[in-house]
Amino acid sequence: MARRKKSDEETVSLFPFLSILACVIGVLTLMITAMALSQMDQQDDSWKRVEEYEENIKEIKEKEQELEEVETEVADLSKLNRQLMLALEELKKLKQEKQKLPSDIKPEEKVKLLAEANRLEKRIEEIKDDPQKLQEEIDKLKKELDKRENPVAAEVRIQPGGSGVDLNPTFIECTKNGIVVLDGPSKDLHVRRDDLRKSLPFVEMLDKIGAQPKGTVIFLIRQDAVYTYNIASSVARSRYCPNGKLPVEGNGKIDLSKFKNSSG
Repeated sequence: MARRKKSDEETVSLFPFLSILACVIGVLTLMITAMALSQMDQQDDSWKRVEEYEENIKEIKEKEQELEEVETEVADLSKLNRQLMLALEELKKLKQEKQKLPSDIKPEEKVKLLAEANRLEKRIEEIKDDPQKLQEEIDKLKKELDKRENPVAAEVRIQPGGSGVDLNPTFIECTKNGIVVLDGPSKDLHVRRDDLRKSLPFVEMLDKIGAQPKGTVIFLIRQDAVYTYNIASSVARSRYCPNGKLPVEGNGKIDLSKFKNSSG
C-alpha cells in the first residue's frame, strides 16, 4: 500500500486564533483609551477646582488687607477726635480764666496765656471738623468695619462638576473643629476633629457608603478646615470609601439643591 504524500496530511490553521487575538487587542486598546480620556477629564476638573481655590484665597487676603486699612483709619480718626476734644476743653478753660483775670496782671503772664490760646486755636483750625461730624465719621467707619468682619452669611451653593455626576454622593462639611454630615441616612452627624479616627458612627457610615456601587463621599472644605479634611479623608481611605473634595467659599449656609436637582 502506497504511503500518503506529505501534502495530503491534515494541517491546523492559525487564522481563527489570530483573529480572536486581534479582537482582544482592539478591545483592550479601546478600554485603555477610554480610561485615559476619563482620567484627563478628571485632571482638568481637579485643576479647575485648584484654580478656583487659589482665587478664593487671593480674594480673602485682599479683604483682610482692606480690613486692616479700615481699622487703621478708625484708630487715626479716634485719636484725632480725642485731640480735638482736649483742645476745645483747654480753650474753654482759658476763656474762663481770661474772664477772671485781674486788671493788674503782669505783662509776661498775659503774653504766656495769649500764646497758649493762640496755639490751641491754631490746632483747632488744623483739625477743622467739629467734634460731632468727626464722631459721625468714626461711627460710620466702625459700622463698615463690623459689616466686613461679620458679613451677612449668604448661602453657598454647591455646583455639580463635569465628571462623576452619575455617582451617589454623601456631602460632609469640614469645619475647623470637626465634620458635619449634610445628607443621607447619617444626616446631622457631628464628629469633633480629634475624634474622627475613633468615631464608630463615622466609620460605620463610611463602610456603608463604600459598599454601594456608586457610593462616594464629597468633603466640602471651609477655608480654615484643611487639617480637618486631611484627617477625615485619611480615615475614608483606610475604610476603602471613595471620596473627593470641593472648596467652600465664605461662611454661609451650604445649599445642595442645585447639585441634587442635576443628579435627580
